[in-house]
Amino acid sequence: MPVNEDVSFAPRTRAVPRVSGGILALTYPTVLIIVALSAGFRRGGDMTDFAATMAATVLFLIAAPTAWVLSFSFIDVTRFTVLVFGIVTSAPFWYVLGVAIARRSMDWLTWIRRYAVVCVSWTAANLLIIGVIATLAG
Repeated sequence: MPVNEDVSFAPRTRAVPRVSGGILALTYPTVLIIVALSAGFRRGGDMTDFAATMAATVLFLIAAPTAWVLSFSFIDVTRFTVLVFGIVTSAPFWYVLGVAIARRSMDWLTWIRRYAVVCVSWTAANLLIIGVIATLAG
């Protein structure tokens, strides 16, 4: 009877640590938030500054999707509160996403590829939803 030498009962080691994957998953929203905050919220300007502020708002909402909670008219908050709330409540979602991708990835290249697909899909879906809402609103 031939012996199959490919079978191993040794525990498999993961090449992508879950904690590192979770922490690394925070890079995309962090970059978006930095770009959004660099638009300058406190200074006045012409229409190009207004457009930059609108684009920064969209970038921030893509990076911190929980900031929509504070958009109701009966909630009176400052910009600082929206920023802090959005960042603090959205960071765990991105971290858990990175951990979930790391759990299913055997190497960093696979993790990066899957994370890039998720980030591009998330951004495209948000822009599509914002476009549909803008079209419906007139």
